[in-house]
Amino acid sequence: MTEKNFKEDSKEFNLAVDVIMLAGTLLLQSGSEIYRVEDTMIRIAHSQGIMDCNALAMPVAIFFSVENTNVSRMKRNLRTNYNIEKVCEVNQVSRQLVSGLISLQEAFEELNRLKSKRLPYSNQQLTLAATLSAPFFSIMFGGNFYDALGAALATFFGFISYLYTEKYVRIPFVSTFAGAFIFGLLAQIWVRYSGFPTSADLIIAGSVMPFVPGIALTNSVRDIMTSHINSGMSKLFESLLITLALGAGTSVALLLMK
Repeated sequence: MTEKNFKEDSKEFNLAVDVIMLAGTLLLQSGSEIYRVEDTMIRIAHSQGIMDCNALAMPVAIFFSVENTNVSRMKRNLRTNYNIEKVCEVNQVSRQLVSGLISLQEAFEELNRLKSKRLPYSNQQLTLAATLSAPFFSIMFGGNFYDALGAALATFFGFISYLYTEKYVRIPFVSTFAGAFIFGLLAQIWVRYSGFPTSADLIIAGSVMPFVPGIALTNSVRDIMTSHINSGMSKLFESLLITLALGAGTSVALLLMK
């Protein structure tokens, strides 16, 4: 179908633009790389005969426009939840649409289904995963059994504090600071009062790993390497700010326990 045919059939043209915007929005909200968001939007547009188009994605918004027309769309992104599973599913829908295996309407319905799909893991599952992983990081850094046990305890309460603060504050720096403060404080209490041969440094080293923004940092480097400097640098500074919050929270806990 050509772009001219789309202009004659405004309903199908609008549906194509809706699919493009919805796919880009889902990718952006799921923590996809910026270049992937733009590439997916352009590929879908070209597959539907919209050749002279522009797509611009930033961490806070996406834009799409068609040249020589009045078509211009913008979608604000207020929050990002890193969900690689949803990224893969949106990519699969776009590939099927581009290859002609599904129609525009089917793609639109599938994307709407993905939009309403809940996160794959609950807060309880995330807390359990963090609690189980932290002890192994402590052991990897040279800790003993008691260091691992202390890391599990500190991470459990630290992650609960992080999730509770995030629910009401919605500021990553504050919620990360709260989590780091709690596990840093518990690490010092465990070393001081447990009576076991443990090290606060090794407990904190294990507890901090579930909080490290690894995906955000990786995506920022990939965006910078693909010439998306503004988006890459903004994600990089966000990752560094969260890292600073981790350091600040543990430092405050250490100062209080001196």
